[in-house]
Amino acid sequence: MNQDKPAALTPADVDQLAQDRSPEARIQMLSKLLRTAEQAVLAESGQALVQDLLHRLAHDTVQQVREAVAWQIYNSPFLSDGLARDLALDVTSVAFPLLRHSDGLEDGLLLEVIGQGRADKLMAIAARHTLSEAVSGALATVGNLAVVATLAGNEGAALSDASLQSLADRYAHVPLVAEPLAGRATLPASVVERLVAHVSDKVRAHLVERHRLSPVIAAELAAHGRDSATLALLRPVTKPGMDGDALAVHLHEQGRLSVALLLRTLCAGDFDFFAAGISTKSRVRKANAMALLLDGKWDGMKALLDHAHVPKHLFAPFQVAMRVAKTLGYRGGAEGREAFQTEALGRIYAECGQSEERAMDNLLLQLFDRKDDDMVDAAMDVAGMPFIPLRGAVPKK
Repeated sequence: MNQDKPAALTPADVDQLAQDRSPEARIQMLSKLLRTAEQAVLAESGQALVQDLLHRLAHDTVQQVREAVAWQIYNSPFLSDGLARDLALDVTSVAFPLLRHSDGLEDGLLLEVIGQGRADKLMAIAARHTLSEAVSGALATVGNLAVVATLAGNEGAALSDASLQSLADRYAHVPLVAEPLAGRATLPASVVERLVAHVSDKVRAHLVERHRLSPVIAAELAAHGRDSATLALLRPVTKPGMDGDALAVHLHEQGRLSVALLLRTLCAGDFDFFAAGISTKSRVRKANAMALLLDGKWDGMKALLDHAHVPKHLFAPFQVAMRVAKTLGYRGGAEGREAFQTEALGRIYAECGQSEERAMDNLLLQLFDRKDDDMVDAAMDVAGMPFIPLRGAVPKK
């Protein structure tokens, strides 16, 4: 008689296991049962009983039990499409093993999970061993810097030329994404050229060597990128002789005096227009707004932002910029502007760049986006909004 032969599985065993009140006992018995079931050649009735049990435990009211199910079957032959979907759409601690490690998930399910917009789930998917172009393309548009950085550095993620170009266009100036993107084994020439203009000298040297780019061309691209970015950054929103107050009112009436524009003007050192804009939106005297800005009184400015209907979860970069101005003694104007801009943008990126708020990600992308000078001039000539939104930016929730 073979003593190692697994015991037959009966409906009574399933009922007893599923109804046991102790989560620990259910988890322990589940593990033992799965080892037995996967080693045995089960009859069709036995397979059906295992599926029934897994279905019950995958919907257990105790999260710990559902987590145990996910960890034990993420690559099991008993992981059906229905179970995979139920677990993947559960809370992150349950979904993670499947989203990160399961080889058998369909693209449709992964795209459905991406549509949930949960940053922790997006991170799990972005780090999978392999990703199709469809899934990678969807992740590339989510607007979460940490997720996109993980995707960019994942060589197992198949990225189309169009997706790579989009990432380069949007994030070439953001080291968190640009550096892992530059490290990919294969990049289109247009993406290499876009990155060369913005990345650090060390990463640029890597790009030149790996992609056999002429050092002369690389130097020209880098210089052009720096000059263009600096000119756009140093250009104030208003021109000499222009009535900033009237422009603020006009943009507000047109619905174009946005949070992004307010932050851009503040970080550009254009304090006069920022004060005009926040005054217009909050209906508080401009002189009072300017006094609060120059004195660095955050409590008062926080109240102004609130009255201007700036979402509270977007206050942080405004506070950082004001703190930098106070620390440097910068009070607007041309003198000291470049130093203020550099410090403000650097501190905002450092302190706010890891936010999991999608709206914050989009705001910072808009702030750091490199604008074309001619485009800015043309927009100002028609008193339009002097900010060009990112192509493909994800709308706010």
